[in-house]
Amino acid sequence: MAEKMKAGIYKAGMYFQGKLEAEVQEIDKPKVGPDDILVKTVRSSICGSDLTGFGPEPGKQFGHETAGYVAELGKNVKEFKKGDRVWVHPVYVMTGRYSCQLGGFSEYILVPGAKAGVGAWHLPDTVSYDEASLIEPFGVGTRGKNRPGAKPGDNVVLYGAGSIGLLCISALVAQGITPVVVDIVLSDYKRALLKKMGVVIAPLPGEGDKFEFFTEHFGTLPGRQSGTAINVDIVVDCAGASNIIEDFLKLRKENSRLSIVGLGKPQELAVASLMTEAVIMGSSGYNDSDIQEVIDILASGRTFAKEIITHHYPLEKLQEALEMAADKTQAIKVVIDMEN
Repeated sequence: MAEKMKAGIYKAGMYFQGKLEAEVQEIDKPKVGPDDILVKTVRSSICGSDLTGFGPEPGKQFGHETAGYVAELGKNVKEFKKGDRVWVHPVYVMTGRYSCQLGGFSEYILVPGAKAGVGAWHLPDTVSYDEASLIEPFGVGTRGKNRPGAKPGDNVVLYGAGSIGLLCISALVAQGITPVVVDIVLSDYKRALLKKMGVVIAPLPGEGDKFEFFTEHFGTLPGRQSGTAINVDIVVDCAGASNIIEDFLKLRKENSRLSIVGLGKPQELAVASLMTEAVIMGSSGYNDSDIQEVIDILASGRTFAKEIITHHYPLEKLQEALEMAADKTQAIKVVIDMEN
């Protein structure tokens, strides 16, 4: 008889079914082949895709922001040993059609053909499991600033102080960049965290005009063909709001770059506005170099990642944890403690 394990099974996401539902079931524990490792999950954080249903499928395992340790390994595995602390790469280790079905809310994850720095990455001792559960979304945020080539000295504006936005801010701050953060509403906790991170908060709606603020904070310079431009080099969209492309084009600086991380509704674009030679680009997922940067940042302690985690729940309370994660007035990042 096959050994069993507890696993979070997806039922419904808010976007497609109008409700949010998951349950913990017992399923077969994966069997380890000669080239595989079996990772015992320790911490797994909840992604927005877990809430909406973009990626997870009903009846399948889910969760893809996870870390743990090697519990079993095949006879041919040379690059890992039992007890090694690892982050599991959800793109390389998919249990279904999507990386969101990695099985982070299951007690064990099989990493087939295990290679260090591919399906599983060794964790430095200075990186806690809590922090390691954020490596995946941290990679997304880091890609958002790396895609437009952010470097020290650049003037950066970031829209959206959700979990991805905050992790992108963490990467910028670790790089020596102090961005201006634009959001629609900030909880007291989030505002205090942003101030602790040392970033600049733009006026919220009703508090003042953000473009006047940008002009005063960054200054102006001549536009490419006429008029003046606001001296902003990079805008990172971690919100997906419908006004951000229009806002970006109003800056008018030559070779300014907009990096789009957040998903939003379709938008119209006045192509003539690009005659300022502004650049709009998408940012999707992460590269291995982004992940290595994240691990290095976490290992050095140059981040506020742990403070982005606002709630912990045991696996048995997965449904309650998902509901809390969907409440943006209370939660930023919710983590499932797979093992105490």
